[in-house]
Amino acid sequence: MRAYIRRAVVLAVVLSVVLLTGCGGSDSDEEAAPEKSAAAEAAVDEPAQEPSEEAHTPIPGPNVGIGGRVTFSAGETDEHGENYKETTKMDVSVLDVKYLTPTELDDTKALTLTEFDTTNEPKHGQYLTLTLMLKNVGDAPAKITTYGMMKWQDADHAAQDATTLDSVGGPSLDRTYAPGQSVMGALVLDVAAKGGTVSYYRTKDPSEEPAFIVTLPSEAPWIRRSW
Repeated sequence: MRAYIRRAVVLAVVLSVVLLTGCGGSDSDEEAAPEKSAAAEAAVDEPAQEPSEEAHTPIPGPNVGIGGRVTFSAGETDEHGENYKETTKMDVSVLDVKYLTPTELDDTKALTLTEFDTTNEPKHGQYLTLTLMLKNVGDAPAKITTYGMMKWQDADHAAQDATTLDSVGGPSLDRTYAPGQSVMGALVLDVAAKGGTVSYYRTKDPSEEPAFIVTLPSEAPWIRRSW
C-alpha cells in the first residue's frame, strides 16, 4: 500500500515539473513575439529621409557668349507689387561686344549724332558696348528694364552695377515687348576690367537670381567685315 502511495507522489512531482516547464516556454514565446512586432512596426513607421538642401539650391540663369542665344522668363507682380509670377518667355541674342576708351566712345556717339560729354570718364575704369537682340517668344507682353539691372563681376571683383546713362544711338532695349516683337540695341556699360560676366536681373523678381548671364571676352573679338 505504501509503495503505491510513493509511486503516486513521484508521478505527481514529475507531472508538475513538466507542466511548469511548458508554461515557462509559453511565457517566453509570448514575450518575444511583441518585441519582434514592435521592431517591425518601427521599421514601417520610420519617416523617409528629407531631401538634401542641395536639391533646393536656386539654379543660375542661362549663360551665353558672343554669337549665342538663350531663352529666359519674364514676369510681373500684382497691383500691390507682390506675388511675382512668370508670364512669358524672352529670347536674348548676344551680337557684339566692344571695349572702348572714353575718346572712342565719344567718337562713336559723334558718328551717330548723339549728344555726349567729352569729359565723361568711366566710373569703374572700362567702357564697353554690349549689342543684344531681345524678342518676346511667349504669349503675354513683357516689360524689360536694363538700367540698374545689369551687374558685372569677375574673379577679382565683386558684383557691381554696370549700367550707364550713355548711349551710342539706336533703339532702346528698355520697353514693353508684345508677343512676337523684337528689338536690337546696344548698351553702354562701365566695368572694372575686360572679361568677366554681365548678369541681367529681372525687375520685381524676389528670387534675386539673374535671368541670363553674358560671358565677356578678355579682348574684343575679331569681327569679319564686308568690303
